Amino acid sequence: MENIKVLRRQEMETKEIVVGDQILVSLAELGDFTATAHKITDKGVLFIFDDYVTSRPMNNKNTNKGGYEKSDLKKWIDCVLLEAFPEELKNRIADLSIPTVGELFGHDDEWNNEHFEPDTDEQLLLMKERRNRVAYLNNEWEWGWLRNATKEEFSAAFFARVAYGGGTYCSNASATRGVRPEFWLVR
Repeated sequence: MENIKVLRRQEMETKEIVVGDQILVSLAELGDFTATAHKITDKGVLFIFDDYVTSRPMNNKNTNKGGYEKSDLKKWIDCVLLEAFPEELKNRIADLSIPTVGELFGHDDEWNNEHFEPDTDEQLLLMKERRNRVAYLNNEWEWGWLRNATKEEFSAAFFARVAYGGGTYCSNASATRGVRPEFWLVR
């Protein structure tokens, strides 16, 4: 056979993480998942899980009052999900959350700007590719929550979500959708 150029994934130990590196994260009863490095700053490294770790409603009642910060999902992430991380990561995690519309899609889409509460996040480089915005739960395509509530003049009961094909839309806050955590791993 002739020589063929291949890209081969290889596990290694390193002190320097670069955008695109993946780590394996075991989340107690939820299972084992990979998370990819999306941004590196002096603060640390922003990782986003490659798939949804579970599905949950944003709120038990159909409201977006208080936004993500006052949501039942944030309470679950802060109390239950954080505790599911292994100790060696848990002690270095800051800002455990879910992504924003800005991080996944940027701010060029007029529909998103008209319907969702704004954020100031820049689109992450890897999220410019649609395939990186699509995620799975139990090997099936899934819709997943984003942090942005819809503007009140549009609906007081919806939050942004990623659709099957990697686009944006919104869902009732009480609907069950995928949870794709992001976290800063501090240096």
